[in-house]
Amino acid sequence: MGCPDSDGDGLADKDDECPTIKGLKEFKGCPDTDNDGTPDPKDKCPAVAGSIAGEGCPDTDGDGVFDNVDACPNKPGS
Repeated sequence: MGCPDSDGDGLADKDDECPTIKGLKEFKGCPDTDNDGTPDPKDKCPAVAGSIAGEGCPDTDGDGVFDNVDACPNKPGS
């Protein structure tokens, strides 16, 4: 018999970093809810698509400060 796959994502629980949540093989079984290339456990903004450089967060105003730490995310400046 094989090993259990509790979330049915094709990865055995022993190899799955998110064994109770269906995820993607390329992210070791963890999901990427916003499809930005950053798996949810490492994504500081998992519900909003961002960049890998911003750890999953966007820089809406393009000022180089990612929204999760930007006091004014819709207005450029520092």
